Amino acid sequence: MDFGDFIKFYISLLVVCNPFSAIPAVIGFTKNRSHEEKNRTSLVTSISVAVIFLVSIWMGKPLLDFFDIRISAFQLAGGFVLLLLSLSLLNAEESPIQKDSEDSKEGKKRSSFAVVPLAIPIIAGPGAISTAIVFNASYVGVFNKMIMSVSGLLVAVSIYLCLHFSTKLERLLGSNGINIMGRIGGLILAAIAVETMSKGAIALFPGLAG
Repeated sequence: MDFGDFIKFYISLLVVCNPFSAIPAVIGFTKNRSHEEKNRTSLVTSISVAVIFLVSIWMGKPLLDFFDIRISAFQLAGGFVLLLLSLSLLNAEESPIQKDSEDSKEGKKRSSFAVVPLAIPIIAGPGAISTAIVFNASYVGVFNKMIMSVSGLLVAVSIYLCLHFSTKLERLLGSNGINIMGRIGGLILAAIAVETMSKGAIALFPGLAG
C-alpha cells in the first residue's frame, strides 16, 4: 500500500461515514447539555468509531476465512453496498443501510447515544465496515494493516473535529452546503464502488477481463 492507497482508503472511509449527516442529530440531542458534555459525546463517538475500524481491519479477513467467503465475492458485494450508499448521498436521501432501527431510536433516549446509534450505525455502519474489510482483503500483510489502522484513526480524528464543531459547521455551511458536500462525496464514493465491484467481478469471472 503506497501513499495514494493510504489517501484513497482515508477518503473512502470518511465519505462512507459522512459525519456531516450526523451534525443535525448531534445538535438536537446535545442542545441542552454543557460544553463538557458535548465534547465528551464527540470524544466517545470518535473513539467508538476508531474501535470499529480497527476490529474490521484486523479481524475482517479472518472472519471471511472462517465463513469461507472469497475476497472477490466480498469485493463485489461490498462494492454494491458502497454504490447504494453513494446513490443515497447523490440524492440527498437517508440510506436504508444507515437508517435507524427501532432499537436505535430507543437508544437515543439513553446516555449511550454517543455509541448507539451515533457511532454505529449512523456513522460507522455496514458501509464503513464493508469498506474496511474490502481494503483489508486487497492489501494483505501486517504492515499494510498498520497503515490502514493509521488511516482509520485519522478518520476518527476528523469525525471528532466535525462533531466537536458541529454547531459552527452548520451555521457556516447551512443545510444546502451540507447537502452539496454530501453529493460531491457521493460521486467520489460511486467511482470507488464501481472500481471495487469491477475488481471483484473480474476475479470471479476472469473472462470479463478479455
